[in-house]
Amino acid sequence: MDPNTAFSVKDYVIFVATVLFSFLIGVFFALWERKKNHNNPEEYFLAGRKSKLLPVTLSFIVTFQSSIVMLGFPAEVYLYGAIYVYFMISIIISFTFTAFFIVPVFYPLKLTTVYEYLNLRYGDNVLRYVTMVMGIFYNVFYMSTVTYGTCVALDVVMGLPYWATIVIYTSVTTIYTSIGGIKAVIWTDVFQFVIMTTGILAVTIKGIIEVGGISQVHKYSVSRMNFNQFGLDPRIRYTFWNLGVTSVPMWLYTGYMQPAMQRVYSTPDVTTARNMYLVSVPVYILICLGTIFEGVVIFAYYSSKGCDIYNSGMIDNINQLVPYTVLEFFGELPGLPGLFIAALSSAAFSTLSSCLSSLSAIAYEDILKVRNPNISSQVATYISRLVTILFGLIALAVTFLISNLPGSVISLFSSFVACMDGPTCAIFMLSAFSRRVTSKGVLFGAICGMSISLWLNLGKLFSDIPADTPLPAGPTDTCPSTSNFSSLASVIPNGYSTTTYLLLNETSTKHATNNLSGLQEFYRVSYMYYSFIGFTVSLVIGFLASLCCEAPKRVDTRCLFEFHKHVLGKQSDKVNERTIANENEVEALV
Repeated sequence: MDPNTAFSVKDYVIFVATVLFSFLIGVFFALWERKKNHNNPEEYFLAGRKSKLLPVTLSFIVTFQSSIVMLGFPAEVYLYGAIYVYFMISIIISFTFTAFFIVPVFYPLKLTTVYEYLNLRYGDNVLRYVTMVMGIFYNVFYMSTVTYGTCVALDVVMGLPYWATIVIYTSVTTIYTSIGGIKAVIWTDVFQFVIMTTGILAVTIKGIIEVGGISQVHKYSVSRMNFNQFGLDPRIRYTFWNLGVTSVPMWLYTGYMQPAMQRVYSTPDVTTARNMYLVSVPVYILICLGTIFEGVVIFAYYSSKGCDIYNSGMIDNINQLVPYTVLEFFGELPGLPGLFIAALSSAAFSTLSSCLSSLSAIAYEDILKVRNPNISSQVATYISRLVTILFGLIALAVTFLISNLPGSVISLFSSFVACMDGPTCAIFMLSAFSRRVTSKGVLFGAICGMSISLWLNLGKLFSDIPADTPLPAGPTDTCPSTSNFSSLASVIPNGYSTTTYLLLNETSTKHATNNLSGLQEFYRVSYMYYSFIGFTVSLVIGFLASLCCEAPKRVDTRCLFEFHKHVLGKQSDKVNERTIANENEVEALV
């Protein structure tokens, strides 16, 4: 099937309409805010702290529900099985913990960025700036990975080259985010949530019908039902432990990310902010389970046809799996391939716009305002718009870099950002839950944790170790052509290439594994442990290093978690605000 001819006029109309509608929402809110004379940073970054529960919750969900999930989850399930469902355990734990233990501490502080907290906690900006830089790198890499995944789909379905789609997505998102602010981001997210969910359901339902029902899906995908992985070997790519338990810091970090905290601060009270996380849990879980089941259905479909498109060489990039399947399912139904691209575009737009808005807020509050506290609101808003455009250009450049790296979008993202999310999570956890820690001790611990995670990552990437062995491939006997095998056999790239799976049989893989050195065995640790390792090392060393430093003489108690106050307390928001005001007055006198 030729991707260039599969996309009809109706498909283009749906795709363009999605892009245009997202852009017009940004224009609308830019004009609306100007009419209401709300041209100030609080309105631009936090929607006046008056956001309603439903839209802000949907916005939060789609911010972290991008092409990494829509393309990555089905691809990983296709290769490594439905064991991915254990990931949902860590999501439930992380989001619930955030609702009851993180939000009650951070919300009453009425900040704009999460990094301001570190200045309040320690009284200096050193740790604030280090953590901020880590957060900026995380967000830029996140945006770029999402954009890359989307561009892979458009290349398959529409035949558009990478450079064209990268420019389109970053340009459109940058423009409507810069002119519309957080309100444009939230309401485009609501629209995009509907489109994304529709796209996931369309592919899954169509696949079930094509295979012949749920029972047939189970029949052809039995090899993917690998739920009994409870071994403790850290070299196994996916187990119950590294998905359901040790991945908690990875998801817990999302609560400390600026895009999430920006939504917390945009709500009118702490109850709404807490409920945002609690309501997100079942909705987010259902969507993730939908994409996991989608991967199972796709494998069952191609197994029933007797043609595993990845292991037969019909596609050579696992990120092409879902878009290729869309063409297979809907190529003769004009409009439906366009719906899928619209859904994927919505996922990309939501993440890009949220991250750009957050980066703009960071640049304003943590850099510009610190250096020039008397800057006027209009000038600050104008500069923030320019900063949004600047970060859009940076994301554009990084996306081109990521397009040359091997692996599925989810493994690319999870392995690289694990160098930052675990240590950053440890910084905030230590700061909120321990009065004794110092900024120097916490910083030293974070550097150690980040260094070890980075060492593992680079070691796995550049060492001569076998790629993770996927589950048994599906049948390939009825594939249209196998002549391309010989042409592929001469190239063995490092990563998830078709030739790796075709040429490395079970015997040679075991032989290569047995000849690995101790250091290479260390590098074989699953990328799912990177966040946990970075988090644990940062937490332990940060606390011990703090004990070696002089105890802090003065600590802002508003920044510390207290169980009886933040979990069992009955104080209203107004009482809390009066308490904070009184504490501020005392601090001013001191």
